[in-house]
Amino acid sequence: MQTPRLRQQIKAERRQLSRQTRKQHSLQLLRHAKNFKPFRQSRRIAFYHAVGGEIDPKPLLDEALRSGKTPYLPILRQDAAIGLWFAPYTHKAKLKLNRYGIPEPAVVHRQLIKPWSLDMVFVPLVAFDDHGHRIGMGGGFYDRTFAFKQQRTHLSGPIMVGLAHNLQYRPALKSNPWDIPLDCVITETHRYQF
Repeated sequence: MQTPRLRQQIKAERRQLSRQTRKQHSLQLLRHAKNFKPFRQSRRIAFYHAVGGEIDPKPLLDEALRSGKTPYLPILRQDAAIGLWFAPYTHKAKLKLNRYGIPEPAVVHRQLIKPWSLDMVFVPLVAFDDHGHRIGMGGGFYDRTFAFKQQRTHLSGPIMVGLAHNLQYRPALKSNPWDIPLDCVITETHRYQF
């Protein structure tokens, strides 16, 4: 199946999950993720705001705050072709909607950090496969932001962990040379390591 059709199909399946099921999946994901050794060892962790039926990392973000970790949220840069910055997040943080209607912290530039400063990044996705390939929403923001992982071997950067409902799994996806592979995907039922 072509990527645009597959993206549309999985997004529709994801939206059909009831609010209660999505909440249950997020709590089950928390159990799998908080015992993941790289999560326990990471200090600076990027999260995202769930939209369109994505699995919600909020329970995991709350766990990170309780554990003394510093959570970050992505911020769209003025020039979308460049990628993302990351801003620190607390429950008191003021949020504003970006151009896609996704909440992001309203911070000053000096509070932003560059992606290679993170220890771990929880990545939203539409689909994933057995090899760590993912299909995102189609904007390429995460691939552009973390392209340095392919270009600079001395700068490995953060561990890339996809979060998804298990229904988003496909055995094999078409990948492109610019795609940044995931190190792991965590769902409500499994932890897939690549």
